Amino acid sequence: MARPDLLSDLRLKDYREPVVEFICRRCDRHGAIERKLLVKAFGAGVSFAILRRRMAMGCERMQTPEGDKCGAHFPCLGDIDAPDGSQS
Repeated sequence: MARPDLLSDLRLKDYREPVVEFICRRCDRHGAIERKLLVKAFGAGVSFAILRRRMAMGCERMQTPEGDKCGAHFPCLGDIDAPDGSQS
């Protein structure tokens, strides 16, 4: 399992594939966005942690009394799990 804080360390400029995948099986969100559009909207220096929060905006599990329980993640990054360490 990857460290949960890895999303904070990884920047969009570090990811070179043309498409960024986003998925949450808990709330059935999913999508694929062109990397160049994300760079244009947020800048190449944006972290994947910030992208995750923006793409999961409106998720009621993002801010719970127990912390972030949202299952949103980027499968294109490999074995990086949700911030609470759970498998999504």
